[in-house]
Amino acid sequence: MAIEPYICPLDPETGSHLKLYLFKDVENVEEIRSNIVSGAWDCAVMNPRLVLGPLQVAAAAGRAALAARRGALVTRSPAAELLFNLSLSKNISQSLSKFGLGTSGELLVGFIIHSEDGSEEILPQIKGEMVPIEQLRTFTDMKELKTVYKLKSLGEKSDEDLLDVIISRMVTKNFISH
Repeated sequence: MAIEPYICPLDPETGSHLKLYLFKDVENVEEIRSNIVSGAWDCAVMNPRLVLGPLQVAAAAGRAALAARRGALVTRSPAAELLFNLSLSKNISQSLSKFGLGTSGELLVGFIIHSEDGSEEILPQIKGEMVPIEQLRTFTDMKELKTVYKLKSLGEKSDEDLLDVIISRMVTKNFISH
């Protein structure tokens, strides 16, 4: 049985949507990093330790798709914009290094797809085990997540409550300093 990606519509006007895949035990992290930096791969590769759920990535991808359609990207590509939108920081370099591909063998790969789906060419090049997106929560580092999103003062909350706060903070970073 094939593992299905998480798919979420982003912009009905352009027909764009998000596809998310989760990998573990990835052996070629440096090769992946090289393909992303060179622009050979048009996707966002994220550190799953800082992602609580797919909706968090979908919110960031939605903002990236909208910015791309309006010609208002802060970064150089929709994929980089997705990573930038995950962060509370307005510093692009800091956002990309914090939320982008880490050094561990776990990664979350996101594609913002308009008309052509490049995932079929890229996914076979990732030397790791694809796992169901439902396992994403097992990769999350709650201590680091709460530090990055400044959630320590909230105490014990459900994942849904934390996700609501995280998304609210992500989308308001341009208006409010967190």
